[in-house]
Amino acid sequence: MSPPPIPLPKEGARTSFGPSLSHYEGSRKTVKTMKNAIIRWTAYWLAIIILYIALSVYFGGFLYYAMLLVLAFLYFVARILLYLPFRLIKKKNIRLMCYFFAILASIAGTVCFAVFAVTEISSNFAISYIDSLDYGEHSPALNISYREEDGVYTLKMTDDELKILQLTDIHLCESLTTIFTDRKALKACYDLIQRAEPDLILVTGDLVYPVPLATFSNNNMRPFYAFVYFMEQFGIPWAMVYGNHDTEVFASHQSGELKWIFESFSFAHKQGEMLGNALLYSKIQPQIYGRYNQYLRIENRDGTLNRLIFLIDSNDYVAGSVAVNDYDSVHQDQIDWYLDAIDRESEPLGNVVPSFVFQHIPFKAFADAEAALKNGDADAAYLFGENGENVSYPAKESGFFEAILQKRSTQAVFVGHDHLNNLGVTYRGVDLVYGKSIDFIAYPGIAKQTSQRGGTLITVRPDGYTIRQLSLV
Repeated sequence: MSPPPIPLPKEGARTSFGPSLSHYEGSRKTVKTMKNAIIRWTAYWLAIIILYIALSVYFGGFLYYAMLLVLAFLYFVARILLYLPFRLIKKKNIRLMCYFFAILASIAGTVCFAVFAVTEISSNFAISYIDSLDYGEHSPALNISYREEDGVYTLKMTDDELKILQLTDIHLCESLTTIFTDRKALKACYDLIQRAEPDLILVTGDLVYPVPLATFSNNNMRPFYAFVYFMEQFGIPWAMVYGNHDTEVFASHQSGELKWIFESFSFAHKQGEMLGNALLYSKIQPQIYGRYNQYLRIENRDGTLNRLIFLIDSNDYVAGSVAVNDYDSVHQDQIDWYLDAIDRESEPLGNVVPSFVFQHIPFKAFADAEAALKNGDADAAYLFGENGENVSYPAKESGFFEAILQKRSTQAVFVGHDHLNNLGVTYRGVDLVYGKSIDFIAYPGIAKQTSQRGGTLITVRPDGYTIRQLSLV
């Protein structure tokens, strides 16, 4: 005869040998919940670390994306602190609501901190560094006058030569994550200016880099102000053209909103406090396409006109296009303005006045010149430098180079934009020159590269000019 079955205790009842079954069930649920949490957060941190390493390796600097780790840690802590008080709530629906509240509140808090960090914490780092430098004494060999009626500057040489330094693609960011690259860029400019001792500095675009993916900031006003403030410390006349990155569509400010910076520091500024007097910024703009166009008159010591210097906006991207890097070009009304200015300034002379053109984006002739040089074409003669990447010219041919050839005024065109290119070629009688760049952040790994970094020194004399590259080694 088999023994009677042993009755199981009721749910929640205690036995003589230990806790209730529901206690064990609760313990199992707790252990399972903890295991799931550990798996989720392990996967979270693994993804963050992989992303951080990938971005740092790709862009060549482990300090640039440290902000990513900081934000990830803040989100992690916020999630835990916000959810812990609610995890013991027994009602599942209320617990789930609290769970989602913790997620949303953590995201909001992290985003607010990120915005605060990139807009406030970093705002004075570049200015503090700029103020720490010793600028010495510079005495440019120029007398400057400004025509109020058309906004044209005349620079009269007080010596038999004029030294012009071209700088390009500075890519200043003024973000919390770019403190070190900003300082390197400013130091590179500082060293070049101190070494060259120029009479005039021309900056051919991409002064700033408001690209959030790379810098955690879309603010372009702050780095513009910092760069203008930096240039003013030297007391050397300078002018600039815009690059494609300077007023990106996602940048905090467009060109019309940036005018107050340039007007406040300009040589022609006559109202209120004189913040500076070295920037040759024209308050009178020609009614043509572009964010900013101007030309300068260069006179010899005896007052005769030596040449014109055109600063032409090569614009940024084709309006309405959704293609990546669909670059715009010089528009026809800009070309007409260029031709009219040459005619107007040449008429009293009885001959076509020589000129230079400075712009940011190269036109197709730069690629044609490189190809002609490689093929041994008689139309191309090597000057200096080399190209480390393809020429990034607009898909639409503007006709600007053909206008230059027909007018027979412009002797040299100076551009930037392609940071690894610094080739100079005389092509069809015109010097096509890539300026050495400054960039420490926009290209992956470029901070560690040195051969492409530097400036271009143009020395103008009454009987001609010379061009040479300055390297930072």
